[in-house]
Amino acid sequence: MKEFKDKLKEELRQDAPFTNDIKQRILQKKPIKRKFNWQVVTVSIAACFIIGLMLFVEFSQKNNLQTASQQNELLPIVDDVSSLDIIQPKYAHLLGKQWMLHFLPMIIDKEAPITYGDYIAFYGTDGLVVSTVLGLGNDHVTMKQGQILVEDTPLKVHGLNEQIKKEDINDPLKNPYFFHNFGTRPAPFNDKSISAKEKEMVVYDSDEGHTIMKISEGQLVGKVVGFQNFELTFELSEQEQQVFDAFKEDYNIEKLKNMTPQAITKMFLLSDIEKDYETYEALFTTNKNEETESVRRHYEKTKIVRQELFTKEINRLIIANLFAGLEHAEFEQQTDTTGVVKFISLEGPIELGMEKNAQGIWQPAFSRGIY
Repeated sequence: MKEFKDKLKEELRQDAPFTNDIKQRILQKKPIKRKFNWQVVTVSIAACFIIGLMLFVEFSQKNNLQTASQQNELLPIVDDVSSLDIIQPKYAHLLGKQWMLHFLPMIIDKEAPITYGDYIAFYGTDGLVVSTVLGLGNDHVTMKQGQILVEDTPLKVHGLNEQIKKEDINDPLKNPYFFHNFGTRPAPFNDKSISAKEKEMVVYDSDEGHTIMKISEGQLVGKVVGFQNFELTFELSEQEQQVFDAFKEDYNIEKLKNMTPQAITKMFLLSDIEKDYETYEALFTTNKNEETESVRRHYEKTKIVRQELFTKEINRLIIANLFAGLEHAEFEQQTDTTGVVKFISLEGPIELGMEKNAQGIWQPAFSRGIY
């Protein structure tokens, strides 16, 4: 019996490590299982989604405001308009680089989507007009010293994202509203805030000052998508071209002695188209009187605008429209030194002043208006 007990003790000692391991595992604290609150998680995810959506919408709106007119700011000049809708508005407030085309026939699309900076045609109290879109449905739009804010975000179209400084009001290169003044004095900025409803838009208005106004969807005619092209109807004859080329070599006015007033008028306008200011000024009358000096001052005042804002293509288009019919012009001498080149334009009768210099050569005494 004693031997059996000793043998059993020995076996128990050998099993002790295993027994201790089991004991340690039994005594070890079990990790506490935490309950997952799915309601809290769902709310958190929803909150993150809403915040993300709000940031996306805000970013998208600001991005649209900043880039609305950068995609295609210049509208095309279209040759064949026979199958298109053409309008001739009573007046057009075109903010932006194509402001000088405000008097041309415009192409409209009645179904095209409209965004910030677009030109739209609508019926106002004065009839059919065109203006620039500054706000869409449900927008809150503010004009403050020329700056346009949409929901407090500056509208980065046509240079309207900054206030116009007082010292820049008379600068045509720094004031985008400069060419929409009525009269010789700059119009004031009539600051205003407008909240548009869902089917309303906010547009630029210049009634007794630069301001903004609302129009309804019912007034809308369509979006302006282009301008009608015009080709020159007049040209120099072969002999006139030879004389003109010779004149440009040294600007000797005597070379024009046998040219008609009509031919010299065409040379004058062709120089204008090409932005050849040296030739243009060499052709202008050398006579000095109250009328010619007034024309000269106008030209000098607007020269920087011609140089910086008018392209040769724009010049050609405008002159082709304004002086269509010049090829049939007649000359009427009114005094010993004055006369007019007369023709019927697209808008009606036109008379262009001419002055005869001391050498008996007729010279232009007019300057094309540019705004």
